[in-house]
Amino acid sequence: MFNNKKILVVYYSRHNNTHRVAELIARTLGAKTERLIDKKDRSHLLSWFKGAFDEELKTPTTIQPLKNNPKNFDLIIIGTPIWDGICPAIKTFIKQNKTKIKKLALFITFGASPENAQYIMEKLSNKKPLATLEVQDRQIDNKEYIKKVKEFCKIINNKF
Repeated sequence: MFNNKKILVVYYSRHNNTHRVAELIARTLGAKTERLIDKKDRSHLLSWFKGAFDEELKTPTTIQPLKNNPKNFDLIIIGTPIWDGICPAIKTFIKQNKTKIKKLALFITFGASPENAQYIMEKLSNKKPLATLEVQDRQIDNKEYIKKVKEFCKIINNKF
C-alpha cells in the first residue's frame, strides 16, 4: 500500500519486458500484481503474429480468472506490450473491469513505437489516467527504465 491506498498493477507480458517494469512499479509503490494469462497460446512467434492479427481485426480473447478483484483497489495500473496496438488480453481485461476501476494509470512497453495505445486504453476504460509511462525495450535492456519508473511513481504519489 502507498499512502494507505490499495494499488494493483495488472499487466500482460510475453517476453518479460512488461513484467520487469510491472514488478519495479509494484515494489516502488507497495502494490500487488496481477499477471494476465491469455487462454490462447501466444508462446511462439506464430502466436505473436496471430495476436497482432487479432488486435488488427478486433478479435476478443479470453483470459484466465483474476486472483484479485479490481473493485477492491483504489488505483489500477495497467501495463501492455505493443503488438500492432495493445495486446488482446489487456483489451479484454479493460472491457470486463472498466466499471470496477476507480482510478487508473498506464504503462506501455514497445520495440519501435507506443502507437496510440494510451488513447485506446483511455477510450476503453472511460478514464483519464493519473500518469502514463512509455518504455522502449532497449531502455529495459540498458536499465534506463528504472529512472523512468521512479518518475512515474512520483507523479502517481503527487496525484493520488
